[in-house]
Amino acid sequence: MATPQTGAGDPQRSLELLWREFGPQPSKPGPKPKLSIDRIVEAAIAVADREGSCFGMRSVSAELGVGAMTIYRYVPGKRELVDLMVDRLSRVGDDAPELAQIHWREALELFAESTWQVYGDHPWLLEINQRRPVLGPDSLHGYDFVLGAFEGHDLPDREINLIVTALMNVVTGTARQYLLRDSDDEGPETGEAEWWSHQGPYLERAIASGRYKHLLRFSDEQAWDLTGHDAMRYGVDRFLDGLAPRMEASRTAD
Repeated sequence: MATPQTGAGDPQRSLELLWREFGPQPSKPGPKPKLSIDRIVEAAIAVADREGSCFGMRSVSAELGVGAMTIYRYVPGKRELVDLMVDRLSRVGDDAPELAQIHWREALELFAESTWQVYGDHPWLLEINQRRPVLGPDSLHGYDFVLGAFEGHDLPDREINLIVTALMNVVTGTARQYLLRDSDDEGPETGEAEWWSHQGPYLERAIASGRYKHLLRFSDEQAWDLTGHDAMRYGVDRFLDGLAPRMEASRTAD
């Protein structure tokens, strides 16, 4: 089944739905709609959390307890719905701190951790091709939020965008390696523990052969005891170490 992507549907309809609060509001009284865009998006996210990005619109209808065709009165189709779902998951919580008020490194660490948490809660998001983003209010607010980390630093706008993009690439790349779920259609026949148990004897014989001299020198068994979060934080921390001189040199205020 093809991988869903943002911006694959009717961009005008997606944008109208995303920015609906900025459009003309209905003024005539009438019967209250059965559903709302917000309810449909929340239901679709819940379904995707269970079924992955290749969920069907019928599953969303069932989640809402309505007929299969009812939601099409609110959204044109799945492609536009995916745009709404991705935007919603960029939402900044009401309890999020103001990044401009904390140290730049703490701010970017917080951004990395919160992004990792979103991927952990909604791993199907990693399956969505976002090369062509459809920017809605939550996406824009999320980006505006992280830009607060650069308050008090004299950096070119382009460089700030490059820093945020690079940091996102570290988090997203690691998340793809560790958090993507197995495919229902093409997934492995065995569980992960069983898979590694099959590989164990082959790896032991390979190392004992002496062919892999650098691996042979590994003596700490805990060297292989890595979690996805460990890998993400190592990449983020080293990236921020390298960024630190540039950030400190660009500081304009305490």
